[in-house]
Amino acid sequence: MTFDEKTGATGVFRNAEIFRLGTELAVLIWDFPAALPSGTRCLLSMEQSPVPLVSMMLPLGNGGQRMFWAMRPEKQPVTVDICTEHGGTAETIVMQPARTLAPLDVEALFTDLAPDARIKFINNLLTVWRSAFRIAGDHLFNMVVEDALHALVPEPQAASIVCQIAQGSHLIETAINPDLGDITAIYAIGAASITRMAVRLVLGRNAKNGLQACHFIAEAPSPPFLIVLLSKNGLAVRQLVDGKPRHHSLQSWWGKNREAVELRELIVRRLTTLPEGGAALAIDLQTRVPLTASRVDKSSMHPSGEIDLALALNDGLLAGGWFHAPSSAFAGIDYVKEDGTAVPLDANSYKFPAWAQGKDEKSKTDVTGFVAWIPLAESPGPLLQPRFQMRLASGAVRPLIPKPQPFEPATQRNHVLRAVPPQHAVDDAFRTILAPALQDIERRLGKTIEIDSTKDYSLPETAPLVSIVVPLYKVLDFLRFQLSGMATDPWLAANAEIIYVLDSPEIQDETEHLLGGLHLLHGLPMKLVVMNRNGGYARACNAGARFARGSILVMLNSDVVPSAPGWLQTLSRPLLENRTLGAIGPKLLFEDGSLQHAGLYFGRDQRGIWLNHHFHKGMPGDYRPAQQTRDVPGVTGACLVSRRETYERVGGFTEDYVIGDYEDSDLCLKIRRLGLQIAYEPAACLYHLERRSIRRSQDYMRGVASQYNSWLHTQRWEDDIRDLMANQSGKDPDHTTIRERSAA
Repeated sequence: MTFDEKTGATGVFRNAEIFRLGTELAVLIWDFPAALPSGTRCLLSMEQSPVPLVSMMLPLGNGGQRMFWAMRPEKQPVTVDICTEHGGTAETIVMQPARTLAPLDVEALFTDLAPDARIKFINNLLTVWRSAFRIAGDHLFNMVVEDALHALVPEPQAASIVCQIAQGSHLIETAINPDLGDITAIYAIGAASITRMAVRLVLGRNAKNGLQACHFIAEAPSPPFLIVLLSKNGLAVRQLVDGKPRHHSLQSWWGKNREAVELRELIVRRLTTLPEGGAALAIDLQTRVPLTASRVDKSSMHPSGEIDLALALNDGLLAGGWFHAPSSAFAGIDYVKEDGTAVPLDANSYKFPAWAQGKDEKSKTDVTGFVAWIPLAESPGPLLQPRFQMRLASGAVRPLIPKPQPFEPATQRNHVLRAVPPQHAVDDAFRTILAPALQDIERRLGKTIEIDSTKDYSLPETAPLVSIVVPLYKVLDFLRFQLSGMATDPWLAANAEIIYVLDSPEIQDETEHLLGGLHLLHGLPMKLVVMNRNGGYARACNAGARFARGSILVMLNSDVVPSAPGWLQTLSRPLLENRTLGAIGPKLLFEDGSLQHAGLYFGRDQRGIWLNHHFHKGMPGDYRPAQQTRDVPGVTGACLVSRRETYERVGGFTEDYVIGDYEDSDLCLKIRRLGLQIAYEPAACLYHLERRSIRRSQDYMRGVASQYNSWLHTQRWEDDIRDLMANQSGKDPDHTTIRERSAA
């Protein structure tokens, strides 16, 4: 069954015609015959079906339908049949190679198309066809798109450049009809390319003359070019002419537009994606010209509140502050996103009793403190002043804008550890609020930590048997005593190298000078590894271990001093002789000779959190139960000896604990998971002047860091510790007594 123009088809393309759509692209156009039953599907049939083959049907102004098939033609003429779904042939045409085809006349094409069909045709050119054939840089295809846009909108409205964001990136301003609805895509059409831009725009709150101000960032070729804003309701075409930006620099615009908060947030997010210097520029702009901070002042009759913590991180936003709600007028506090969407903080928040400063410096008022975590699908970048609002029961809102927040990871961590008082640092605060924030910060912090330099002090070419890694943080008081104790140990001097890791590079000169003098005095082979910044105990130890050449690896605190020679040989021999032993630790004494460490075990506190305890701590140094070599749940990282292969096999110290706590027991538990044992050896004895360096760290924050570490440690090792301590019961004669004393 064959159809021709006598069957009643309407429109220009009663017979099928083929036109050139691009350099190697063709479009077959055919008006659907009226004689065919409504709903009949028509397909193309040819000897070898092209891939891809894209089709669409558009309505004509007179009620008919027009079919389009886009494809890449063969190099030789090909016969094409237009067939019905029932197998009949409606029409046959010969497709010539693309270079011989006449270009598509868009004006003639649009003559019979319904108005909505013209918009749909352009939409398909920019989206489906452009993507399917990957022809964004095809100049012939670009010309067709431009012709279609000018046929649709002969005189596009203007768009202007506000300022340059970066090379090839501009802030663009125009106006659109609010009826256009949500913009789904923005395209820049230049002479040589079609560029799809990120769909992020800021719309003015009020329409003027029926139009709404619209700003967005264009990543496009140099003007002039056309801009197309697509939405489900239609499209808008704008002409961007080559003109001078209204502001000579981004800094100039920023300084004059303090209240354009949505636009500022859009720019901050964009700057973050720049390969070099973008984030630093975003921080500098916000620091130089911040938003005006706002709070709702304290009142005995009306709701009040303040946001004093608002950290925009990679995975979400941590917010904290207080509110006072003496009446039913208070409804809640929201985070206000870049697009104006309000996200209530109640969904994932923790509240606790707190106090706020009154108007008089000496006055304090009871309020409700809170912290909240808001997961975000996409980071807002280094946004220093996220916006919030207090929502009232009447529907009214009042702005809450914090002061500029810290952007450096270590300082951010410091603020998180202050977010909740120690007595309220419980599971509800950690699990879904503080923990995600701290883990986010630790990951970012880890990416900034690297080895800055190294210096060798007479390291021999031959690898030693033992490598001793000593992290240094600010405190150098005990290096003389520590090195003197090691230098007077013949076995250690003959078999070990010492790797000092400086985790506070600000004292590098002082450290190098001190180690140089001590090396001249003692002659011990040493290496100094200098980190670029403080990254914590675990990262420092892992960095030092990477330089270790010995088969035995010793992790030694800088405040641990040998009491007598022979300790290292005593601890190394069991590891060399017994492959089932994973790690071993010595007896450690306080300055007064009392026991500091005789092995490590775990005990629950009143919250159900497993805490680290030391066997017989505080008992006399010669306390009889502490003189027995034995298997223990773990040993302290102050002096932990293992085979280097074991250490590397478990990945060294885990680096997501805060500051320096619980990494040692975590390492022991990882070693135990390999099926290896942990031993305590009292025949090796050293002094430990406990926690002298950690006291210098302002980040420890009165125990919140330690509480977080114990919580994280328990989450990670609950089952292992429970089984391990059940098996330990009764193995130590004083174990039960100490557990009871610890619980008390």
